[in-house]
Amino acid sequence: MEERTRGPRRDTRTRKPMTPQERRNLLYKRWRKAEQQKVDAKELRDPTTCDMVVFDLELAGYAEDDIIEIAAIKVDFLGRQTAVFRELIRPRTKISKRVTEMTGITRDMVKDKPQLPEVLKRFFAFVEGSAVMGHDIGYNDIMAINLACRRYGMKAFRPPFLDTSRLILRHLSREAVGGKTGLAALLAHFNIPIHRHHEALADCEATLLLYEAVAKEIRKQKSHP
Repeated sequence: MEERTRGPRRDTRTRKPMTPQERRNLLYKRWRKAEQQKVDAKELRDPTTCDMVVFDLELAGYAEDDIIEIAAIKVDFLGRQTAVFRELIRPRTKISKRVTEMTGITRDMVKDKPQLPEVLKRFFAFVEGSAVMGHDIGYNDIMAINLACRRYGMKAFRPPFLDTSRLILRHLSREAVGGKTGLAALLAHFNIPIHRHHEALADCEATLLLYEAVAKEIRKQKSHP
């Protein structure tokens, strides 16, 4: 047998040690990848009929886990609204000008509001036992909450979830809905009126209507393959 030749052995002793910030970044990336996998494992991949909570967040604009509003609508298996949750939150940083322009939420509106851990406990109690739904929540809203849970030493939020963005990409394709999968573009595509975009409770109401339209389209395609 011909002897293999090996390249020069890498001298790991000369490797530059990581700075504390580099190490924090590495640990964060590892945590994020692992947490995303745990969240994704709870995804409901097809339209379903069950009690659920439609929810949406607004952020302060400077950190992914700096949530300034949580809004949610609880619906039963027939789609009837049974309860509403909405709370403003005092941020740990500050609200950016762009966020104020989009949402209408100002610093004065939140300066005396409770901090995030307190509101999260009430939101988790509101959701308890239900699946959740939202637009692009698998990568964004749920992960933003779990970043906050990591920061404050709280149990991770991993309920069963429906993501309207993922449902569309899985069952209908981007081209079938006009090429864009942002909430505003999809509402326009399905002729769903937008009353107050980037206002959390209004976005919950719009997402619920979007889900009904998407589920109807998916059922139609399955009945006429």
